[in-house]
This record gives sequence, C-alpha cells and structure tokens, in this order.
Amino acid sequence: MATTTSELVWLKTFLASFGIFHHTAMRMFWDSQAAIHIAKNPIFHERTKHIEIDCHFVMKKLKSGP
Repeated sequence: MATTTSELVWLKTFLASFGIFHHTAMRMFWDSQAAIHIAKNPIFHERTKHIEIDCHFVMKKLKSGP
C-alpha cells in the first residue's frame, strides 16, 4: 500500500506539472483484512513493528485528503 500510495502521489504531481489537476480522491483497493485493519488502527503491536513507517505514511496521506 505504501508503494502504491507513493506512486499515486508522484503521478498526481507529475500531471500537475503539465497543467492537469486532479482534485478528487484517488481510490485504492486491496483485499487483505490485515492491511485494512492496520491502516485504520493507529495503535501498533509487536507483530507490526517492521511496517510501522509504511503505515504511518499511508495514514498521513489518508487523513490529508485529496
């Protein structure tokens, strides 16, 4: 999710440099229940320690909006 989020941010910036602005939220779909739970839950546990930075990045982008 973090990689895809990063690519979408880059794509939005790239298009803006050509004068093409996208003001609505970009939708991303995933089917991992664990990923959905981690993205919605700001509290991390021992088992998620290695992905904490990626999750914070995704949550920050989610909260900042389109």
